[in-house]
Order: sequence, then structure tokens, then C-alpha cells
Amino acid sequence: MLETGLVVIAIGSEPAVDWLRMSGLDLSDGVGCASDCSAAPGIYAAGDVARWWNPLFTTSMRVEHRTNAVDQAIHVAERIVRGDDVDYAPVPYFWSDQFGLRLQAHGWLKEHDECVVVEGSVSDRRLVALYRRGGALTGVLAMGAAKALRTWRSRITEGITWRDALDAAP
Repeated sequence: MLETGLVVIAIGSEPAVDWLRMSGLDLSDGVGCASDCSAAPGIYAAGDVARWWNPLFTTSMRVEHRTNAVDQAIHVAERIVRGDDVDYAPVPYFWSDQFGLRLQAHGWLKEHDECVVVEGSVSDRRLVALYRRGGALTGVLAMGAAKALRTWRSRITEGITWRDALDAAP
């Protein structure tokens, strides 16, 4: 725990889509896209502004992180150049270094039904927390536990059930 007199929280962004208002595109929470990042025939979006259907998590998502912006742009470029008809279905990732600790997350932590700490604690300055939506493991948040995080990321990609995730937890 840290003693403080003030905490400032600045999370998220608002997509700059005003210039697209007359386009006829779905502009609710960014540019609405299909699972291949197309907003309309011949029109694609990538990065913070793109809200696309991710079939791995069966939800629309908009990910505000530079790693997603790069990966999504590569996906869109390959789609345009090669004509690939492939879904963009990543396991989102982010990290942040705060007060000498690295926070890392894989998966979709929003819209969760439950979050359970399965290793460590905040006071230990090391923890692993799992996120569930429905019967599926949808995310993992780790603090000071990079090795464990990699294992859980693989399990999310494999589509492990929540029950199996809890059984696999230490």
C-alpha cells in the first residue's frame, strides 16, 4: 500500500470520428468493424479508433494500446494486399510500469462476470487474477508474475473453461 494525498486516474480515450459523421459508417464507440476489420466494402479501420468483432471472445472490442494498433494495421494491410479473408482475433495485451511494479494483462478484462485472485496479493506486490465471462476464462492480470502470465495467456488462446482454469490454478 502507498500513502497518498491525491490520486489522478486517466483511463481511456475518445475516438476522433467527427470527420466521418456523414460517411454512413457505424460510429458508436469508434468505427464499427466486422471481424476482419472492415467497416464497409473497401473501408478498414485499425488502432484505437477501430471497434471490431473478436470471435475469440464473442464480443466487439476497442483496444487502446499501441501493440494492438500495430498488429491490427498489419492485419488490415495483409487483408488488402493479399485479399485474405481472415478474422482478426488476438488476445489483447497491455502493460504498465507503476512504482517499480510491472502490471500486465492478457485477454478481455472488460465485461467480466467475476475476477478471482489465484496467486499472491497486492500486499505481496505479486499477484495473478483471472477474469471470467460466462463459462470461459477471458483474461488474466498479473503484477510481478511474468512467467505465470505467459501460461495463462496460452490457456486463454486455447479457450479453457472457467472451471478448468480454477482447477489449474495453484
